[in-house]
Amino acid sequence: MAIVKFRFAPAKERSVESRQESKEFGVTGEQMAARYLEDQGYVILDRNYRKGHKEVDIIALDHGELAVIEVKTRTNEDLFTAEQAVDHRKRQNIIRVANNYVRRHRRTEPLRFDIIAIVGSGATAEIRHTKNAFNVFNY
Repeated sequence: MAIVKFRFAPAKERSVESRQESKEFGVTGEQMAARYLEDQGYVILDRNYRKGHKEVDIIALDHGELAVIEVKTRTNEDLFTAEQAVDHRKRQNIIRVANNYVRRHRRTEPLRFDIIAIVGSGATAEIRHTKNAFNVFNY
């Protein structure tokens, strides 16, 4: 049996060009997700909402519900799915930022947390939308 080791380079070891390409790929994915949501009838209220260093990708209204949406864009899912990248710590951060948004903007709608996974690029990219991917009661 062969043992295969994977090594992920921390961001500081990757080239500036590599980090920039990755950021641009993510921005393109967020734009695709926003278009997809608008096509589904969502009203985008905010994008890249920040509280300190933490961020929520998209906040939108969907038929009277406030949807807080994390977008994950991947070229492939060889190691793990895009949804798996939204781990416990990331979910906690999303909940904290969403709480701040609700308080600051005095939102009263029911709140839910969605994940949009975009795998691939261009016209062949697959978009998966998981509504109610997690909730505040688990954290």
